[in-house]
Order: sequence, then C-alpha cells, then structure tokens
Amino acid sequence: MEFRENFDNHVKSLEKFSNMNFNEEQTKMALIVPFIKMLGYDVYNPLEVIPEFICDIGEKKGEKVDYAISINGTIELLIETKPMSDLLINHDVQLTRYFNVTNAKVGILTNGVIYKFFTDLDEKNRLDSKPFLEVNMLNITDSQILELRKFHKKNFDVDVILSSAEILKYSNGIKKYLKKQLDDIDDDFVKLLMKEVYDKKITQNRLEEFKDIVSMSFRAFINENIRKKLENALEQNKEQEKSEIEDIPEVPESGIITTEDEKEAFYIVKSVLGKAVDINDITYKDTKSYFGILYQNNTRKWICRIIFNENDLTVVFPNAEEKRGEEKIRIETLQNLYDLEEKLLNVVNMYIEKTEN
Repeated sequence: MEFRENFDNHVKSLEKFSNMNFNEEQTKMALIVPFIKMLGYDVYNPLEVIPEFICDIGEKKGEKVDYAISINGTIELLIETKPMSDLLINHDVQLTRYFNVTNAKVGILTNGVIYKFFTDLDEKNRLDSKPFLEVNMLNITDSQILELRKFHKKNFDVDVILSSAEILKYSNGIKKYLKKQLDDIDDDFVKLLMKEVYDKKITQNRLEEFKDIVSMSFRAFINENIRKKLENALEQNKEQEKSEIEDIPEVPESGIITTEDEKEAFYIVKSVLGKAVDINDITYKDTKSYFGILYQNNTRKWICRIIFNENDLTVVFPNAEEKRGEEKIRIETLQNLYDLEEKLLNVVNMYIEKTEN
C-alpha cells in the first residue's frame, strides 16, 4: 500500500479512538507509533526510531525526548508526545531544550491527533516559538497531506522541508489572522481599511459603524470569489468536454464514453500538477485502449496514459531518459496517483524545459 492508502487507514483507526481519554503511554501506542509507521519508518528498529532518546543538556543529565528518528545514521526528527486530551500549550519549551543539543532541524509536538511542526526560521539553532505547520488528523486538508508526504522516509529531504517551512509559517499566520477577522473583527483591521476608503477623521463612533460595513463587505467579497471560481470551473469543464468531443477525430473513435473513474483520475492528476503549471494546460483524450492526460492539449506531450483493466490499473509514462520507450506502473486504486506526484511533475518539467530551450 502506498502513502495515501496508509494515511486513510490511519485516520480510520484514529476516528475509532476519537472519544477515548488515553494517557500518554496509550496515546503513544495507539496513535503516535502507527503515525510514525505510516511515514515509512521501522518502529521495530531502535536504530531508526529511537524511543526515550537521551538529550543531555549541560550539567543536566538524562533529559529524554520521546522519540528521535534517525535517517542514514543522522538524527533528523525529534518527537515530543503528550496525552490525547492535552491541548499542547507551552510544551514547545521542552522541544526547544532538546533541539539545541542535537543536529535535528525539525521538532514535532503531538497528542496523536494534533501535530505541530517546528524548526529554526527566526534564529539559527533555536526552535521557533510558533510551528510552521500544524495539522489536525481528524480535519486535514489535501494540501496538508501533501506537506506530510515530505516527512515520509522515502521523500525526506531536510532542504526541501526547510525551503517550504518559511512560506508555510507565514502563510498559515496570515490565514489565521484573516479567519479571526471573519469571526471577530478588530479595530486595527477596520482602521487599515478605513484609511483606504474614508477621507474624514476616524472617530470612535464612525469606527464602530464601519465594523459592520467591513464585516459585511469582507464576507461578501469571499462569497463572491468562491461563487465565481465555482462558476468558472464549471464553465471550463463544459468547454473542455465540448472541445474534446469536437477534436476527437484525427482517427475516428466512435462509441467512446469517458467513465467516472477516468474523470476522477483526470482531476487527481490535475490537482497534483496544479501547483507547478496552469491547470488549464492539463487536458485529456479518451481512447478505446487507454485514457490519456496531455500537456497543452498536445498528443505529442502526453503526461501519462491510464489503462483500466477489469482487475488492475496501469499508469504508463513516457521515458524521459530515452528517446523511445515507456515506463509502466501498476497501482491498486486511483488514490495511488497521488503517490506518483514526482513522476508526473518530471514529465511536465521535461516538456517545459524543451519549450524553453
């Protein structure tokens, strides 16, 4: 099983325990050890997943972090655990002490449901006071799942993680601030907007009046943008389907019906590649023998071909290293397409480089 399927299975197990009140040891065994295993680490190998890792701090001996994860003989991750019911407030102080005496660049604080990821963006070799990534496993987004994939053993690259950490940290901070304004708008935010649209002196009475105006306008702005995006997406899908029907035929292929599974495969690939290219450049062409996904609607720039057989799925990639040849990969479910992100991106980047050259 690949990452997404393992992740979904972990969440299903977690949901069964969501109403429990586990102590710290129960939390470790029922929630955190399975999470570490889900990330591809051998929880039965004490040289890779090291429980009660000793972090001597100056004259203070015997300080221990709950888990340290070693990759190729180097301590890369420190994990401090708390009981499932713990709110994870102020415990990052412990992680800070451990962080200072190891080579690890990432510290994780967790109660098995909430995971907070820290590094040293603000001051080198000193753990930041705020996490660059925080996820709730019972309410996680697709973008957060993609971030978690970076911590999988086969994907782990500390430089890649740190390069995105700063963006994540400040982006999450901005989103939290804006959400706070939606829930309970504050005077500073209202004053900021009033300076742009109100030419008179800002009095306390006008400030209070503007709070309602700003709150109403803010929500209307968000709702209008969501509605426009949905309308545009529906319109683009209609235009694309119309275009595909009109373009079909260089070689007549009557009787072809694009199935729901094929559409789902297309949307998964589109979502994976959307962070690298314009999603409008990702199109598809259905044939009798395979379902093809194209770059810039060009059959010579095919990204992958998916063959739907009765008992299995096969994804075919153009071989980027040879002028001819193909690479075939069998997958169990369409969700496994998320695990082929690197290969999908490599193919698209190949076409982009050829265009630039």
